[in-house]
Amino acid sequence: MESLTGRVIVITGASSGFGELIAQRCVAAGARVALAARTAAKLDQLAASLGGPAHAIAVATDVGNPDDVARLAQTALDHFGHVDVLVNNAGFGVFDRLAEARLDDIRAMMEVNVFGALACTQAFLPHMLARRSGQIVMMASMAGLVAAPNMGGYTASKHALVGLSRTLMLELEGSGVHCALICPGVAETGFQHRAGADKYPRIARLSACTAEQVADATVRAIARRTHGEIVVPWYGRLLALISYPLPGATRAVMRLIG
Repeated sequence: MESLTGRVIVITGASSGFGELIAQRCVAAGARVALAARTAAKLDQLAASLGGPAHAIAVATDVGNPDDVARLAQTALDHFGHVDVLVNNAGFGVFDRLAEARLDDIRAMMEVNVFGALACTQAFLPHMLARRSGQIVMMASMAGLVAAPNMGGYTASKHALVGLSRTLMLELEGSGVHCALICPGVAETGFQHRAGADKYPRIARLSACTAEQVADATVRAIARRTHGEIVVPWYGRLLALISYPLPGATRAVMRLIG
């Protein structure tokens, strides 16, 4: 495992799934972490298991609430003195065909998956730019690169996050601050229980991976200060590459497999 000694890392959506695994790996590699999620009890337990205030603090945070986001930033900076990395991992999905999808569900996904990530980025980025050092990690999805049936609202939110991340990469050039975009395929994290596992299109299974693979790839990106895009598993990138020049063929494959 590559060393993260001395790094301070803020992780949203840290109470379970990718966020919890990333936090565990970061602390094991020598980092200190600020854990953010809405479920305070789970966060407190995780922070205690990671060594308590010297290594991990828990800050109950709803990324859709501007006051919570401001408090997260202030608490992390007050406790650790600086922040090196923000991992925008908080997110959720509700899967339905667009004809039946509830607009409230789609609005909620946009609020958390897009505006929540943007709010957290805006809260921490000025501090990083002033230090000319730092990294924003965006946890998107293969759904942000390739569309699939039953996932219209979620796909829209992740496409938006991919667009924001690619723009941020351009805007950060030469600033000393990096942006890593992580696009995982389908991984079992508990996310599926809310999203509706029975509605996953079969085509999505072609990009299946493990939560551990995603966490490991994310921690490597942090250790290496990656400025760019990472798809997990790597061959998921092939789906995205095919979809751009051959949209008709991609839709045909979706009809056959999806």
